[in-house]
Amino acid sequence: MLIALAAVVAYASSPQTAAIGALYFDPKRAPVVRRVNVVGRYATVLTSGGRMEGELVTEAILVERFSFGWQPLDILNERCRLESQALGGRIDASLMAGMPGTHDDGPCRGYFKDSGPERDVESVRRLMRGPLVPYVLVAGEWAKGGWYGAGGGESLYEKRDGRWTLAISGGGAMGVDYMRKYGVPKAAWCKLGIFDARC
Repeated sequence: MLIALAAVVAYASSPQTAAIGALYFDPKRAPVVRRVNVVGRYATVLTSGGRMEGELVTEAILVERFSFGWQPLDILNERCRLESQALGGRIDASLMAGMPGTHDDGPCRGYFKDSGPERDVESVRRLMRGPLVPYVLVAGEWAKGGWYGAGGGESLYEKRDGRWTLAISGGGAMGVDYMRKYGVPKAAWCKLGIFDARC
């Protein structure tokens, strides 16, 4: 029951539970945690037996600790997924110690990391549904978060009366057509990483 709940809420009380919660598996054979590296508020978790989108996950999962718990960010099958977090070479090396290597997908373009006021980023992250939530971008009263692992897409949030509320969530990347439809000001488009905005 805890595994199912973790997948729904996309955060957990430990790095291991967060990583396992991002996966699905044969109920008769639970996944096994092989290794955990914790460096400050980040951790990498290597499991075996878990699947995502039909494939066995054999790479480390990057998780981060927020005020509400640990949230899975990314599967580290590509170098840019970790480097885009801009943690620094020493931290990256510590997180990847004893973990499977990553594919070199550089140069790293089109990857986002959290941006905006930390309190707002955390508030939106708490609302996000995963299984994996690689980024949340906040621009004024608007925020956009990315997710993948059961398909993939983006969620748009608006801050009303001091509270973040979901405007829309769907598969794929949101373009300027969505921004216009939901009344997101042009000044926020580039900060929200809108793919077809002229930045």
